[in-house]
Amino acid sequence: MWVSDGVVELKGTIVDERQRKAAIVAAEKVAGVGQVKDGLLLSTDPFSVMVS
Repeated sequence: MWVSDGVVELKGTIVDERQRKAAIVAAEKVAGVGQVKDGLLLSTDPFSVMVS
């Protein structure tokens, strides 16, 4: 997640569209956030997404 002047840009890979909605809702609830840009990519292979 990147933040600049009240604009949050979400980046990364998700494996379920519910994750996209949850991330957007969470970002919108942060004080000072005026806009959320969705740069999340949906993976068709859940095993390709690794958390480090």
